[in-house]
Amino acid sequence: MNTRRLKRSVGILLALLLLWPGFPGRAGALSLQDSGNEVLKLKHRLFDLGYLSTIKKATRDYTKSTAEAVTWFQELNNLPGTGEADQATLDALYAKEAIKAPLPEDRPFCDTAPDSVMNLPPHMLPTDDRGFLLPGQAPYVFKDRAQGLWQYVSDTMKVEISRFTQATGSLEWFEVFIAYRDGGMPRSIESAKEGHRLQQTLDMLMGHEDIVVAITDDYYVYRVHAKEKVGVVVRDGVVMADDTVSPSHGRFPSLEVLALFSDGRLQTFDSNAHTGLECIAQGVTDTWAFGPTLVSDGEVPRYFYSKDYHSYREPRCALGMVAPGTYCALVVTGRKDESHGATFGWMAEKMREMGAMEALNLDGGGTAALVFQGEILNHSVKNQTSRAESGMIGFAD
Repeated sequence: MNTRRLKRSVGILLALLLLWPGFPGRAGALSLQDSGNEVLKLKHRLFDLGYLSTIKKATRDYTKSTAEAVTWFQELNNLPGTGEADQATLDALYAKEAIKAPLPEDRPFCDTAPDSVMNLPPHMLPTDDRGFLLPGQAPYVFKDRAQGLWQYVSDTMKVEISRFTQATGSLEWFEVFIAYRDGGMPRSIESAKEGHRLQQTLDMLMGHEDIVVAITDDYYVYRVHAKEKVGVVVRDGVVMADDTVSPSHGRFPSLEVLALFSDGRLQTFDSNAHTGLECIAQGVTDTWAFGPTLVSDGEVPRYFYSKDYHSYREPRCALGMVAPGTYCALVVTGRKDESHGATFGWMAEKMREMGAMEALNLDGGGTAALVFQGEILNHSVKNQTSRAESGMIGFAD
């Protein structure tokens, strides 16, 4: 067979494949009787947006319930309600601006209210109209473990930490707010041990005396040594890992990404939305891969209200952004009589309540740690002071 005939045969074969039902990228719409990976991908996206209540045991078949979900999406997104996933529907479905389904009326209730709220004592500090100290003043530090209140104020940074409890829910948590006057942002703190081995929490912070508050990170080094999928991990502009998974909220950790940009923005991404190099090219300095995403574009993802999502309670840790230069963190204790930990849904609702526009769940369990001025504030696991870390996220002054 000569070269010209071979090229023609290959061209015909590719055209036939593109027209074959269920083949990704084919012309025409996905509809009843279609089957394949593209249909399964469609179902996962509908689930993420709240148009399907479950994807457990989801098949690759385009069923009546799939068509009904597509019709619902089309109607809310100003598209003809055909029930077929044509190209216009798919473009709208996978767009960042896709309109989500209304919150279900029968969604689980998350009681995020504490039993009581303690206020910081009044103090006569020389501050400006934004609450920062006037230039030249020494930082002010307040600590009251009994009342569950901690504060740090300088001419460039403010930190407020409050401990809350809920007796009926057997729950204890810490809310952290960090604000910079101009240009401050979180930074990664890596283990100083050779090979990035695990290190005790306070030992890791030695040599970082400018760190005012720090929390647990994504524990990615553990996954490296355990030979697990690591996720897209960037530290200080260097790609540390790029071995991730396809988006799946049935997997834990889902390896969704929280990216820190050089202008102080935090943004969440799907696990495989960008490679490490693509992140850096967009201006990202650091990423943390764990998940799930708790808040995206100011909204709690719809899948937290599904029948499928994880409802177990554990010690947890999360980081979020209110605005560039203003951040919030949430640390929940657990695995002890007075605090059983939180569900992901509770974490998501609380982070949104705290004002987060973007937020990601980080490593929790016995690793979850909150450190203020060299002191560990939380003790999650009974009879355990802290567990070794692979890295932390610090806020310095």
